[in-house]
Amino acid sequence: MRHLYIICFDITDPKRLRRVANHMEDHGQRIQYSVFECYLTDKQLNHLQQQLKATINPKEDHIRYYQLCPKCHKKIQHSGSACLTPDHDYHLY
Repeated sequence: MRHLYIICFDITDPKRLRRVANHMEDHGQRIQYSVFECYLTDKQLNHLQQQLKATINPKEDHIRYYQLCPKCHKKIQHSGSACLTPDHDYHLY
C-alpha cells in the first residue's frame, strides 16, 4: 500500500544537492525547490532513504520525511496554480 509522503531537505553542497534532487525526481513530484510529494510503499521509502543516506553528509545536511495519513491527505489545501500531485507509478531504470 502506498502512502503520501512530503519529503523536504536542506543540502549544503551543490553537488550533493543535485544528487539528492535526482534521487527524489525518480520517486516523486517536486512541489517546491527542496520539497517533494511522493506516493511510496514501505519498501520504496526504505530504498529511497538508503540512497539519500548514502548521498548526504549527516553533519551538514538534513532530510525530513512526513507521512500523511489518508484522513490528513484529504485535508490538504492549496492556493494559486498548484494542485495535489496524483498517485503515479514511478519506476527506477
